[in-house]
Amino acid sequence: MNGTHLSRRRLLGLGGALGATIALPNLLTACGGSSSASAGSGKLTFWSDITGTPNQQYFTDKVIGAFHKAHPDISVKTTFYKGSDLQQQIRTALQARTGPDIVRAPSVSQTIPFANAHLLADLTPYSKKWGWDKVVSQWAREAFTIDGKLYALPMRVDTMMVYTNKTLFDSKGWTTPQNRSDLESWAAEAAGHGITPFGSSSVDWAAAGEWLMTLFWNNFSGPDAVYQALTGQIQFTDPTFVDAVTLLKSYFDKGWIAGGPSKYFSVPSAEIGASLGKGTTATIIQGEWYMSNIGQFFGSAAGNDSDWDWFVMPPLSSDVKAGSMPVGFGGSYAVNSASKQQDDAAQFLNWFYSDKSAALQRMADVPATYDIAIDFTPSEIPSNADPRTTRLLTSVNQAISSGNYGYVTWTWWPPKTDTMVFQNLEQVLTGKTTPAEYCQQIADSFTAEFKAGAAPKLMKRA
Repeated sequence: MNGTHLSRRRLLGLGGALGATIALPNLLTACGGSSSASAGSGKLTFWSDITGTPNQQYFTDKVIGAFHKAHPDISVKTTFYKGSDLQQQIRTALQARTGPDIVRAPSVSQTIPFANAHLLADLTPYSKKWGWDKVVSQWAREAFTIDGKLYALPMRVDTMMVYTNKTLFDSKGWTTPQNRSDLESWAAEAAGHGITPFGSSSVDWAAAGEWLMTLFWNNFSGPDAVYQALTGQIQFTDPTFVDAVTLLKSYFDKGWIAGGPSKYFSVPSAEIGASLGKGTTATIIQGEWYMSNIGQFFGSAAGNDSDWDWFVMPPLSSDVKAGSMPVGFGGSYAVNSASKQQDDAAQFLNWFYSDKSAALQRMADVPATYDIAIDFTPSEIPSNADPRTTRLLTSVNQAISSGNYGYVTWTWWPPKTDTMVFQNLEQVLTGKTTPAEYCQQIADSFTAEFKAGAAPKLMKRA
C-alpha cells in the first residue's frame, strides 16, 4: 500500500474482491487443467494490482524472482494495474479469449460466473497431481470448488480488526474492551475527551460500509445467524440483523464512528490515519490489510512518538463468543482457460502455495499482504515477524480451528447483494432508509441470487 490510498482492494499490494457485479456471456467450453492443453513456451504473463514502488519491488524480487530461480525454464512477465482498472481489463480480456496466463481473479462469489462461463481452467488435475489437498487449507479449497471442480486458489485470508493508538490507550489507562458494555463505556469516555472513538471513511473506497456491516452482523447477530441467513434458513429481515444495523447507526448518531455520517462521507482515509497517529482518533475499524499501511502514521516519520496495536472486536451480544473473527478471501489466483501455457501457469501456483517456508517468510516480511490459506503452527512463523503480525496469524488460525469464525460480506454474499450492503447502507446512515427497510432490500436481493445459484459454498459451522 502507498501512503495515500487506504482502501481494502487498492492499498495492499494484493487487494481484495470487487463489489461490482460481473455479467459474463455463455462461452464455448475451452480445454483446461490437463497437460495436453498446454505445450508451453516457458513464458507466462501475469497482471497484478500491487500498488506502490516498495510493494511492487518486493513482489518482483521475492516472488517472481524467487520463482525464476526455482524454475529457470519458466519466465513470468508482470504488468501492474490499479485494482479497479485491473478487474475491468481482466473481464474484457477473458471474454475475448485473451489476457494473462495467470489470472488475478475476484473472490469466491464472483469466481462463480467466471467458472460458469468457462473462462478459468479446471485446476482439479493439478491439485491431484501435486497434492494441494495437503497444502491449501480445506475450507479455502472448498470455497473455490464449483460442481466438483477447483477453479482458483485463495490469494489472501481476510478478516476485520480494530487498530489502536497504543500510546493513547496507555496514557489514558484504557484496556481492551471485552464486551459491548465495556466498548460503549470506553467510547463514551473517549468522546468525552474530544477523541473520536472509531475512525472510518468511505471517501477513498465506497465499499467501506461492508467492513462495518461485516463486524456488526457477525459480532451482534452472530456467526450462526449469519450462516443460517446465507444458507436460506432464515431471512435478513430477522430482528437480529435489523437490530445490528440499528446499533451501528446509533454509534454514528452519537459521533462515535468517524465523528458522524457527514465526516464519514467527507474526510479522506489518510486524514483518519493521521488523526490516529496524533491521538485525536482512538481506533480505526479496518481489515488485516491495513497492517501494511498503518506504520506510516506513527513514529518520527509521522512527527509523533506514538505506537499502534490492534484488538479483535468484542462480542456485541450474548450470541457471540469472545475472540470470534469474520474470515474470507481478498481475491484469488486462477489460470486462464484460453492460455496455451496452462501447465506452466499451474506450476507457478504450485510453487507459490507449496513452499511453506517461503510463504511464511512472505507473511513475516509484508504484514497481512501474503497471508495465504495454508496450514501451519505458531512455531513455524519466522522469528523476525513483527509480534503484532504473529498474533494476527495465530488469532485467525485459532478462530478457524476452533470454529469461532464468522463471514466477511465480500467473500460469502452473492455479488449483487454484497454491492447493496454498502451502497444502501449510505441511505440508512443519512436517515433516508430505516434499518428494517434496508434489511428487507438485502433479503430480497439475496433470495433472488440464492435461487439463481449465485451464492458461494459456505464454511460450515463447527
